[in-house]
Amino acid sequence: MKVLACNGPARKAGVRTGMSKIQAEACPGIILRKRVSADEEIVQQKLIDCGFKFASRVESTCPGTIIVDLEGTERLLGRPQEIAEKIENECGTSFDVSIGMAANPDTAFLAARGFAGITVIAPGEERSRLASLPVSVLPADIEILETLESWGVRNFKVLSALPPIPLSARLGQRGLHLQQLALGKINRELFPAEPPQVFREGIELEEAVELLEPLGFVFNRLLEQLCQRFVARSLATDHVLVDLILEDHPDQQLHADSLTPQPAPLHQTRLKLPVPTQDAKVLLKLLQLDLAAHPPQAAVKKITIEACPVRLRTTQTGLFQPSAPEPAKLEITLARLRAVVGEKDQQGRERVGFPAVMDTHRLDSFQVMPIFSLTRECATEMPRDKVATTLTLRMFRPPLLAKVKVKDAAPFAISFPGIRARVTDVSGPWRSGCEWWSQVREWNREEWDIGLATDGQPAVYRIFKDCGSGQWFVEGIYD
Repeated sequence: MKVLACNGPARKAGVRTGMSKIQAEACPGIILRKRVSADEEIVQQKLIDCGFKFASRVESTCPGTIIVDLEGTERLLGRPQEIAEKIENECGTSFDVSIGMAANPDTAFLAARGFAGITVIAPGEERSRLASLPVSVLPADIEILETLESWGVRNFKVLSALPPIPLSARLGQRGLHLQQLALGKINRELFPAEPPQVFREGIELEEAVELLEPLGFVFNRLLEQLCQRFVARSLATDHVLVDLILEDHPDQQLHADSLTPQPAPLHQTRLKLPVPTQDAKVLLKLLQLDLAAHPPQAAVKKITIEACPVRLRTTQTGLFQPSAPEPAKLEITLARLRAVVGEKDQQGRERVGFPAVMDTHRLDSFQVMPIFSLTRECATEMPRDKVATTLTLRMFRPPLLAKVKVKDAAPFAISFPGIRARVTDVSGPWRSGCEWWSQVREWNREEWDIGLATDGQPAVYRIFKDCGSGQWFVEGIYD
């Protein structure tokens, strides 16, 4: 393991880039931190997002550096110095920034690397303004920099004064390219960064957190950062994946293979919203309800939130359609109901949602959909003749046990919990219950529709007889 980067105090203590870990540990007062590529990608993406707030063409030049094409933005953003100050105010809340403004990308890149703060270089002043920079600022290999050091070339001014032909004979075209960079004469096209397909935010906690309440503050911060990035790009999200790296104590778990490294325990949570949203509060509430129902098994030491971007959905309701509840509030209400009654029943169906009839011949076959989508057919008003002739059967689950008196091979009187009456109208029977796709080959149900007059109010019920046991049941009532 070698040192990839170090700050100013570390350099004063004797640390240099390329040192081994053992050499760096010999320096007093040194803190070594392991490189995390995922965190570097998140930080680089944040820097790119800051650039997209000022222009549509942003180049991700190298880790920690971006180049923004600001041509044509003077009327909107002001003079170069004012634009640089606005960029510093925008990015300075998250980064320690150095900004270079110039007529070509490479001059601005070298100015930002070599000078602290804001540096504005007017066209034609590239050579004079860059003359004092050390050659270590150039994007060159270590061998070329050592060669220039051995020649006594330590800054841009000396490098610019070298004759081109002898320089090319000794360092090749790469040497001429570095000299042109020092003169500020290279003008190239940018390679624009592509917008990210996945937005990701993460944080590694100094101390593992067990309680969900303090975790809520961390979730709120990360979700707000994600939603700010969505708002800046006029996007939203309907799919959020949360990864929680849990604290592991291998010294407390003695196993035969304890010497082999084990992956850190992971707790994943997935949120699927019915409509895209930019509201961090809605996402935070749904995440808290989900974690309350499925809490992690150990303390959390690292959090990563990944959101898939989608376009915002705009809808316009009709003048004669009933107003529906707000989708975000409806989803929070459904999540609270799931936390109270549970997610699935014994048959594996969702407990909370919207019922839908399945495309099958199986009796009483339905499912509960977690996401509601109102189709055009349901939204249109049904003709009056169909409304008058359509009956809806309200099912009793489980069916109510009943006692039925039979006269002339038809139900004559019935009694079940809450009802005791004579049958006024009867229709049937119909045989059902045969499942030709399974082992059940018998028509074991005899169904009847009967009319009752209870307390002067007519009602129509669906009853059936189990041919195997001879027992009668009330299956439902027609609305």
